[in-house]
Amino acid sequence: MRAAPRVLHLIETGGPGGAERVLTSLSLALGATGEFRSAVGLLKDGWVAQELRRSGETPVLFQLRRPLDPALLWALVRHLRQAQVDLVHAHEFTMNVYGGVAAALAGVPAVGTVHGRGYYADAGRRIAALKLAARLGLVLVAVSSDIQHFLADTIGLAGVRLIPNGIDVERPASGDRARGRAALGLAPATPVIGAIGNLYPVKGHAILLRAVANLSVPAHIVIAGRGEEEEALRREAAALGLGDRLHLLGFRDDVPDLLAAFDIYALPSFSEGQSLALIEAMAAGRPIVATAVGGNPELLDAGAPTGLLVPPGEPAALAAALGGLLADPAAAERLGAAARARARAEFSLAVMLGRYRALYAERLAARRGRRLPAAGGPGGES
Repeated sequence: MRAAPRVLHLIETGGPGGAERVLTSLSLALGATGEFRSAVGLLKDGWVAQELRRSGETPVLFQLRRPLDPALLWALVRHLRQAQVDLVHAHEFTMNVYGGVAAALAGVPAVGTVHGRGYYADAGRRIAALKLAARLGLVLVAVSSDIQHFLADTIGLAGVRLIPNGIDVERPASGDRARGRAALGLAPATPVIGAIGNLYPVKGHAILLRAVANLSVPAHIVIAGRGEEEEALRREAAALGLGDRLHLLGFRDDVPDLLAAFDIYALPSFSEGQSLALIEAMAAGRPIVATAVGGNPELLDAGAPTGLLVPPGEPAALAAALGGLLADPAAAERLGAAARARARAEFSLAVMLGRYRALYAERLAARRGRRLPAAGGPGGES
């Protein structure tokens, strides 16, 4: 009887973020099926490592001493050979390059998921490195059509696959509104506009503050996440007269209850790959207002709107959309119900797993010299 193939998942960042959460859920879920034996290799002992250990998995830690580090490359090659890894699945730029080249040197097929475009803007050396890994056999996967087209049209990479991110859709839907409101210390009738994401300038939280300052109702803003913008946001809120209505929560693990406590979910980013937090808000049935950037339109406008889209960086447009939903609870409820249905149909963990399992099987079969019929749907080639 053939043993289940060994898959090594690689990422350079420690999380918690979208890419790290995708890797963690993918590795644990695939390992649970018994169809693959999953392990994870990391450069940082952070949130991902903690989540894996909590689930009984022990990650392998590698070291990157400098941007161009032959020692890391050969450490990866040695591990692939000694652990008899059958397939590498890398995430994000550094591990896509190092993992892709190491896999080629070890004679192992490799898949690399690209979660965003930021790494490659005006970065000639990074583009050249990713192209090298692709020429050596790394099959690239984009998490949104926006990223897929960017890789193909701007960078010039052929054959990029599309596999949207997926989540456990039952978890966000399990929140309790009363418990979430109690945790926030807010009354049931208080209008709450919420966001979940790191406090970085690209997330546009300052635009959200300016939009809420223009609303006719005294809505509270709740943001769960941590990052460099915390003090700047507090100063902005104070200047706008929102100091007592801004709640910066830091990292939270009670996301379902928080989502249930929100009247509207807002994502005012200037750039996005494909936001897991947005998919979670959809699965929770929240009315959503998001900027029309990156993968957001693919999530929220697939023939029938499942959220409102506004231009990035425009507080007035954001305020109009937020105010309209607060003034029309029935319309907001319909939008949230449509979002929940789409999340369950298209962006569940089960759907994502099925697409990656098919791609893994294809790559493993190609290594053994067999040809499979081309896969259709989102997992197929562009």
